[in-house]
Amino acid sequence: MKNYFELKKELTELTEGKVSIAKLKPGMKLNVIHSGASARNYGVNGENVYGGKVQVLGLGNVPYGKPAKTSHVIGKDYKDVQNKYKDIWNTEEIRYGQFWNAQDRMRAFFQAIAGDSDGKKVPYGHTCWIWKIIDGPNKGKLSYCFISTDDKWEVVFLNKRTEFKLES
Repeated sequence: MKNYFELKKELTELTEGKVSIAKLKPGMKLNVIHSGASARNYGVNGENVYGGKVQVLGLGNVPYGKPAKTSHVIGKDYKDVQNKYKDIWNTEEIRYGQFWNAQDRMRAFFQAIAGDSDGKKVPYGHTCWIWKIIDGPNKGKLSYCFISTDDKWEVVFLNKRTEFKLES
């Protein structure tokens, strides 16, 4: 019988797996898959949103009703944005304010960043992860996932929005 270390040498690492929003980093290549109740209602549950992989560019604000641009990216990840805008993050309203959950705090933080620049440098809009589609029929276009009014991460699908899961 083999022991743990002998088995570990024989096994290969997984090439696919689920990725959480908290673990996203620029450069990651992922599949975005529809999931949740809204996806079941629209009949797209389990389908790839873009028909291929996406490459993560970063975290930013995309103006309401406008397409994403690379200039909307303001940081690599949440920790990077907190360090860049430390003076806003350390305000009493953001740090110790009353929020429903972490997404609500994140949305308030990004709106405060936009308010600090009067919407010029950082636009008012959706707090989102921006990515570039690298496979499929929409190859080369930019898209994003955003925090909805229900404080859930969602992607835009045609005229609707659905929850999603990320797989590497």
